[in-house]
Amino acid sequence: MKTSAIIFSSGILFFLPIAFIYGFLTDFQELVGFPAILLVGLMSLMIGGYLFLHDRSIGRIAADDLDGEISDEAYEYGFYSPWSWWPITVATGAGICFVGVAVGWWIVPFGGLIALVGLVGLVYEYDRGNHAH
Repeated sequence: MKTSAIIFSSGILFFLPIAFIYGFLTDFQELVGFPAILLVGLMSLMIGGYLFLHDRSIGRIAADDLDGEISDEAYEYGFYSPWSWWPITVATGAGICFVGVAVGWWIVPFGGLIALVGLVGLVYEYDRGNHAH
């Protein structure tokens, strides 16, 4: 965790000088590039600061151990159902929504409705039927 914090925090050392070099080269007339590069540097500092604070609060994790084994990180990541068709329904609805943004806004409610049906089906998939818990 500490290594990740150092890597993210060091982004400010790159992006801050690059932002000012970009600003000088464009005479600070270009109103998007300089603030954007500066904000990327500040964002990397913010993420690095969060990781430093998180490292200080939880201590060493298995990824920090140089002699660690893969089995040290072996824990349950979550429950996934490989036979479920509901993620395809949600993805279809989201895809139709994105097409609606590009083609015409009247398509978005149809995609939203399909995505909502898929989301409800995904959430309640294990409440009824053969796979109820």
